[in-house]
Order: sequence, then structure tokens, then C-alpha cells
Amino acid sequence: MADTDLEDNAGPRERQRRETRTSILQAALELFAERGFEGASIRDIAARPGVIHGLIKYHFNNKDELWKAAVDFLFERAHLEMQPPPGFDQLDLTEQAKVSLRQYVHYCARRPEHARIMVQESIRDSDRLRWAVERHVSPVHKSIRRIGEKRVEKGVYPNIPQHAIMYIIAGAAQFPFMLSAEARIAEGVDFSDIVEIDAYADALIAFLFDNRVN
Repeated sequence: MADTDLEDNAGPRERQRRETRTSILQAALELFAERGFEGASIRDIAARPGVIHGLIKYHFNNKDELWKAAVDFLFERAHLEMQPPPGFDQLDLTEQAKVSLRQYVHYCARRPEHARIMVQESIRDSDRLRWAVERHVSPVHKSIRRIGEKRVEKGVYPNIPQHAIMYIIAGAAQFPFMLSAEARIAEGVDFSDIVEIDAYADALIAFLFDNRVN
């Protein structure tokens, strides 16, 4: 049975419990992304969605388990939000790559905490990072690598190492939204504006695919 079916069949108390849990997880992601694990307090996380401090212990037991639950939530949501759109399989490989990149740019704009929380842990090379890589990042990379190899074979991507392709695309898609305050001050660009997000996706697609020198 799908999660949506379970939600539809849930009673008011169960829906409220799930909504509270989701609001805590989102607040945790935002605070861990902004301040790092050590800088984000349980009390501040509870205050953001306006829940009592004890609810976090009730749902997650301790701060470490909350961090892991938040990262699980982050990657599960990313998987759902990055599902290919209808008709994707009928496109050729180049158009698929462009559609996926545009979708990823919009995801990065919508969820800047994804990149920020991974940067926070990468700076420290923490045990939490190693847990997240083993549980989430490595499986995602394995899947992306298979797609990338096919695109290299067909000339969609240049013949360079797959890890380079992945981090070039990830960096280009994530960076403007990680540095949105700088872009606003330095360039007068509001990367929360859907028009600017679309324009950036257009520019990145043109840069990577439409002006290739073979």
C-alpha cells in the first residue's frame, strides 16, 4: 500500500503526529544546515516549528538519532521529488539529460539545505557523514553512474571520469542557491524567484549541452 493511501486512511491524531514529526525534521534540516550538528540545539530546533522540547525526545530519543532521521527524510524526499516526469522515457538521451538537469536545479533551489548539510559534515569528515554516504550517497551515485556511462557512450557527456561529471553537475546546480545571499548582494539576483531559477536552468543547460565543442 502506498504512503498516500496510508495517510488518506489515517485518523486525525495519526495525521497530526505525522505532521508534527515532519515539521520537526524540516526544522532540524534547516538548523543543522545553517549551524552544523554542534551549533544546532534541540531547543532551537523545537522552537522553529513551535513544538515543546520534549516532543523531540519522544519522537527521536536524542540529537544524533534526530540528525539521522532528518537525513533519511531528506534523501527519501529527494527521491520522490526527482522522479522523471511523464513521457521521459520517450525522449532521446540528450533531452533526458536536459530535463533531469532542469529538475535538479529546481530541487536545489527548493531544498538548499540538502547541499548545506552535506557540506557541514564534509568539512569535519564526521562519522555522521560516513553513515550518510554509506546509507544514501553511495547508492545514489551508483545509479547516477550507470546513467552517466550510457550518456558518455552516446556522446551526450564528454568522455571524462564519472565522478568528475557528477560533481561538476552537482556543483553547478547547487552553488547559486547555497550562496543566494551573496548573489543577491553582489549581483542583485534573487535566486528564490522562479523566473531566476528558470533562467539559471536555461543558462546551465545551454552551457553544458548547447555550446559543446567536439
